[in-house]
Amino acid sequence: MTEEQIEYLTENMESVNAPNFNIANVGRNGNALFGSQTDFKNIMKRYFIERCRNSEFIQVLDREFAAVNFVKARITNIANRHFILKSDLQNYYDANLQASISSEVDKQGFIDNAVNYIRQSMANSHHYKYTITSLRKIMEKQYDFIFSNGFPTNIQNIDSGVMTANAGDSAQFLFLARAILAGFNCSNVDVRSSKYDAVIDYNNILLRIQIKGASGNTISFKDRDRGGQGIDYQHERNRGQRITAEHCDIYAAVDKQVGICYIIPMTYVETIPDNQITSVSLTSLEEYKENWNIIAEVAGTRSIQI
Repeated sequence: MTEEQIEYLTENMESVNAPNFNIANVGRNGNALFGSQTDFKNIMKRYFIERCRNSEFIQVLDREFAAVNFVKARITNIANRHFILKSDLQNYYDANLQASISSEVDKQGFIDNAVNYIRQSMANSHHYKYTITSLRKIMEKQYDFIFSNGFPTNIQNIDSGVMTANAGDSAQFLFLARAILAGFNCSNVDVRSSKYDAVIDYNNILLRIQIKGASGNTISFKDRDRGGQGIDYQHERNRGQRITAEHCDIYAAVDKQVGICYIIPMTYVETIPDNQITSVSLTSLEEYKENWNIIAEVAGTRSIQI
């Protein structure tokens, strides 16, 4: 990072980590020094990664967070002090602190305690004896994901714009793999301008599936705004549009952290008011979580066959 860029951060770091920060509106010559907002984030991320190669720097970050008792609200102060984007530093703490727990936990003891809890909770001992072997095996297989915070994410440190697109593709292929594994005849749609991402042939009835990744606790039933170099994202034709039954038959939300799929019929989506479509809680969608029977139910309402 150049001296001029460091000077910019020295003058504006609190604004950089404040909500709704825009490089074009804060400080002197932000765009000239860093480029676009995406360029700025990528430069900051690479600067952080480069400094993380220094073990002493890592130790400082760990000590400072421990000194404030690992309170999440204090991450911003540490990030500002060391010229780090708050999101990058929080991702670092999330991954490394969770991974470090594994060295303090006995795997076999963890699984034994879980198995004992199941045994104490079940009224029928014969039922317990029948299922416990397979339960123990699946716990052992999934154990490592508990402390790795789910599937590995961007371990190659790809730039954010590219990674966002790739993450969308990953959700699409996760769903395809899950659907095929579940026994459905499912195919990807390669035309990116299509309003749906996959098709499922269920008893000679074709269903259109739109697939979106979910990485938090909410999902949106609206397309993303179009952006990029030379694109006016504020223009109405470039703004994301509501997803409707005209576009697809099923909306599949894929939790990219662990691969869980929410199979949501568009009849439900169309009941959501316009002012709520961008922030629907996953907890309100429990009936669609891993509910692969929805595919048969939706197919049952279709009369057009191939």
